Amino acid sequence: MANRRQGQRGAMLIAFSILLIVVLGFIGLALDVGQVIGRRTELQNLADNAALAAAAELAGTSEGLANAVAKAKSSAADRSAYRRRMEGAILSDASIRFAAAPDASASEWHVAGAVPDPARALFVRVDTQANEPALGRVATAFLGAWSPALRTLDTGARAVAGRTGLTLTPLAICALSSSAASPRANAALLPAVELLEYGFRRGVAYNLLKLNPQGATAEHFVLNPLGQPGTVGASAQVSDAAILPFVCSGSVLFPRIGSAQVHVHRPFPAALWPAFNARFNQLGSGCDAVTAPPDASIRPFPNAAANWWMTNTPDAPSALSTGNPLLSVADPESNATPPAVGSYGPLWSFARAAKYSSVKPPGGYLPFATSDWPRLYPATPAAPAAKSVYPASSTPYLTLGFQTAPSGNTGVAQRRLLHIALLACPVPAGSDVLAQVRGIGRFFMTAPASNGMLSAEFAGIVPEQALGSPAELLQ
Repeated sequence: MANRRQGQRGAMLIAFSILLIVVLGFIGLALDVGQVIGRRTELQNLADNAALAAAAELAGTSEGLANAVAKAKSSAADRSAYRRRMEGAILSDASIRFAAAPDASASEWHVAGAVPDPARALFVRVDTQANEPALGRVATAFLGAWSPALRTLDTGARAVAGRTGLTLTPLAICALSSSAASPRANAALLPAVELLEYGFRRGVAYNLLKLNPQGATAEHFVLNPLGQPGTVGASAQVSDAAILPFVCSGSVLFPRIGSAQVHVHRPFPAALWPAFNARFNQLGSGCDAVTAPPDASIRPFPNAAANWWMTNTPDAPSALSTGNPLLSVADPESNATPPAVGSYGPLWSFARAAKYSSVKPPGGYLPFATSDWPRLYPATPAAPAAKSVYPASSTPYLTLGFQTAPSGNTGVAQRRLLHIALLACPVPAGSDVLAQVRGIGRFFMTAPASNGMLSAEFAGIVPEQALGSPAELLQ
């Protein structure tokens, strides 16, 4: 009997020992796998943050690429990112690559110094497995006892980030000239000469729905916000329902135009002009205050505005359009027959007229002074002049005394700025065609739009690279 009990105890001890070894093995496996999973999570967070930091710097230039690499490395070096938030990581150039599309093939991802065309490198990939020194190597505590090959395990993470759109209003109009910068003939201004940018004068308001440098009939177009440049998209992409949210937000869903032609549909539908007024806190058009917030200042600038800054009393919220070609009354270079004093509309509500220079100064074109108004804007019976309330070093929109905050919704500064594609005209015949973009103009809405009237003051040309939507993680 005693021998049987001793035998049972021995068997139980053997079984317990075997079970203990198995349990310790599973615990060891769990600890080692946990280390690998933890490291991979750290590296994924590191890659995500580094890619987002880098993507925010991409502007289609070599300088932007260099800044992107610096930002990615700086983000990874943050102590909150690696090894249980005890230290940062060192990213090598090989782990930071750029491409023209987020789903580009492996051969199309290049390090910053080998990018063939910086203007197309709008997406960044951070891959920790390509890094030197290695970041994902984990020393195991238990698995190495089973096999020398398991003494270290490697893991890694990859993130792709970039901008998927442009803050470009899906309205396109004709450029008034083919020259990006040219002088405007006005003998009264000599020796100073006014700058024209694709034929537009800074500080002058235009009716964007009534212009045509080639004829007396207005030309305006929908810029397809969903189709990729270079192709004519489906008709559904330029339907009123498809376009509406993009008019509200002032954006399109492609990250670059470059030298490609764009799909335009003529004409811009009359039913959609109320959507521009979301910027004035008028949301009845179907716009939403979250995706299409009002401007931080919704004060219109017609002659009825208190503290009006001009001596004359304009008869419309924007300069009138007339003639063949169909232009603003402010456009003709000849001053032989000055327009009526009330026809210019608001002047310099956001931007000042600029002085022409054959080479753009490093700090930008120099502005004229308000004392130059009589020579810039001759009129009968008297030229407009700026009152003493006109801001000395700014413009009315940017001055507190001329602002009105929206009620009920949170405003966003400069939402009244429309970025408009300026097309090479005449555009080929047809309702849906490809057109060449000469440049992108900044236009400031001086007042809410009405049927057939979109009053917007020209504020200069903006580079496409400056209009990228916020960077986001794509993979």
